[in-house]
Order: sequence, then structure tokens, then C-alpha cells
Amino acid sequence: MDVFRNSLAAYQASALSFLSWRTLAVVFALANLKSLHLMWFLRFLRTFLRRLTDTAPRKHLSPRCLFLPAVSGTRSPALECDYNLHKSNSTYFTDMDMSRGNFSLILFGAPFNPIPGPAHFTMVLGGTSCTWHKEIKPYQPYELWTRVISWDDKWLYVVTHFVQAGVFQPEEYVMQPWRGKSGEQRLERDAAETVKAVFASSVARYVFKNNRKTIPPEQALKRVGLWPTDDAELANVERLRVKGLPVGKLEAGWEMVRNSFEPGPAALGWYSSVY
Repeated sequence: MDVFRNSLAAYQASALSFLSWRTLAVVFALANLKSLHLMWFLRFLRTFLRRLTDTAPRKHLSPRCLFLPAVSGTRSPALECDYNLHKSNSTYFTDMDMSRGNFSLILFGAPFNPIPGPAHFTMVLGGTSCTWHKEIKPYQPYELWTRVISWDDKWLYVVTHFVQAGVFQPEEYVMQPWRGKSGEQRLERDAAETVKAVFASSVARYVFKNNRKTIPPEQALKRVGLWPTDDAELANVERLRVKGLPVGKLEAGWEMVRNSFEPGPAALGWYSSVY
């Protein structure tokens, strides 16, 4: 009988130990879901499908959206951190893949099609650079603000800023009217205070392609309804394009890239990522 009891006790202890390790493994996996194997593909597929089935751009997209940012929220799990116990520099680019992919499909999802057609095109990333200003700590929430900053005859220039979560809250989300902050007072911050909330800044350039043919950005903007027809609005768009071109081409220096973060009263929308 004692032998039986001892065996039963040993079995129960082994089972509890197994369950404890399994529980710990599940908790660890969930806490690092964003960094697990194949998650880049799954996260991007999720973004791709959600944006292509989203009817909001067709209803709300207009020339006023041209320079507005799309905001994506996420965190930095333990597996994204390096020996300094903060977000590893290399992982910023994975976040930017998701943010820029989401942003691009909001503005240019309608004509997107990899199969050549008279009105089809794809967006091809031609290069990206990033500079870091402040560390992001493990599991710290942050946001990626991605927007068009300029274009030339070939390239569309896009900036992304990693920003402290919750510091800037637009009063209006054009693609998500239910998120509006109307009635709440928006806190104004000067430029010096604004850039203090920026963890990192990036510039990327895209080219529009129809098979082997390059489509000028201006033509692509007209195709998706982002090009204004009013002379005063056109003049303002040109002013902003010229102002942002040295930043997009990295001719104005990295501090100007960081200073190009200008949160306004409106954004395209707020989108969550897989934590």
C-alpha cells in the first residue's frame, strides 16, 4: 500500500510539474506572440485582408487625407529586446512593415492588383532608413504615425514616427468617425515638447509600378481621389510637397525628419497590431 501511495504521489507531483511548465510556456508564448515564428506573415496577412475588405476608404477618402497619418498601436515584447533591455534596433523595421503596409492599403488599396491592367498598380518599397532618439522599454506601449511627406517624378516619400502612446489624440479619425474626440479639449504642445515624445523616425520611398512601367506619384494620387481640383487647395498641396521634399530625400538632415512629426487635429485612423 505504501508503495502505491508513493507512486501516486510521485505521479501527481510529475503531473503538476508538467502542467506548471506547460502553463509557463503558454504564458510566455502569449506574452511574446508578436515575435513568434511565422507571426510576421500572419500579422501582415491580417492587415492585408482587413484593409482590402474595409469599405471606409471608399466612403471617406478625399484630398484632405493626402498628408494625414495612420496611427498603429503596439508593444515591444521580451523577445524583441536586446542585451540592453530595450527594443532592439532591428525590430523597428518589422513594425514599420506593418504600419506602412496598413497605411498604403488605406490610401492605395482600391487600384492595388499585382496583375497588370489599365488601372492597376503595385507599390514597391525602394529603400528605408531609420534613426533612433530614445529607448523603448520591454512591453512599453507605443504608436507608429505614418504619413506621406512628399513626392517627385518617381518616388513617393513616407515618414514613420515611433511615438509614446496616448500623448497625442486627434479630435477626428477620418476613416473611423466613431473614434472622434469631439467635445474634448485638445492639448497644444510646442515643437520642442512634441519631439520629446518621439522614440525613432524613419523615411521610406515607394515607386508605383504597372508591370514594368513606372507610374508617377501624381498620377497615382489622382487615380485614388487624393488630388484636389480647387486651385487654392492645389497651391497648398504643392507648398507642402516642396516643404517636405528635402526631408523625404534626406537632404535636410535627420533632425528635420524628427521635426517633421506634426500631430494635428485629424488622422486617418487608429489601428491595433498583434501584441
